[in-house]
Amino acid sequence: MTWFDGLTAGTPAFQIAASVNPRIRVVAGPGTGKSFAMKRRVARLLEAGVNPASILPVTFTRVAAEDLHRELVGMNVPGCDNLNGVTLHSLSLKMLLRNHVLQATGRTARPLNDYEVSPLISDLMGTHGGKKAVDRLRRAYEAAWARLQHEQPGYVQSAVDASFAADLRSWLLFHEAMLIGEVIPQLYEYLRSNPGAPERTEFQHILVDEFQDLNKAEQGVVHLLSGVADVTIVGDDD
Repeated sequence: MTWFDGLTAGTPAFQIAASVNPRIRVVAGPGTGKSFAMKRRVARLLEAGVNPASILPVTFTRVAAEDLHRELVGMNVPGCDNLNGVTLHSLSLKMLLRNHVLQATGRTARPLNDYEVSPLISDLMGTHGGKKAVDRLRRAYEAAWARLQHEQPGYVQSAVDASFAADLRSWLLFHEAMLIGEVIPQLYEYLRSNPGAPERTEFQHILVDEFQDLNKAEQGVVHLLSGVADVTIVGDDD
């Protein structure tokens, strides 16, 4: 089975799969075949002999990543077993654990387990207004990172938030951990601060499904990884 089996030349799905444009944006509603066309595009690249390791298909969930792999296997596409469809979160963790990245960031990419949140709150609640206040400040900290709020013109962090952020980071550094909401923003900071980082030129092709569900930090990571890559983004007009 080839990538174009069942596709009609001239249809949107065929054009998405066949296009050689370096930048492709697909905007359409649910159930219109966007993800299907992206999978056929991945199949075309593999059939053309593109190294699977240089193709980054980003899906929003692990289930979607498994579905991508299953469909390619079903098509008997050469190289599909070496293709890694990933969520952006799992990719970020993998990159942050590389030795040179660990040295550059000084942060250990070990997401804090649920049972470790209680000790964190207990250690900080005396200084920062109690259990509920610490939990609220922690959630606000993660949300601000996801929005890259600190990069917005005119943004000034309050003294309360700044003090909490400093104590939180000290606690996480001491315990060699990271909040789950820090993982992708931490990769973003690393990529942005290191223009020569090998990760910025690691991929030749990046394909992102459900792009409308990515937050600002996630979109920023995709942008920074796409220095030399052809990029296809697929999503609803949300």
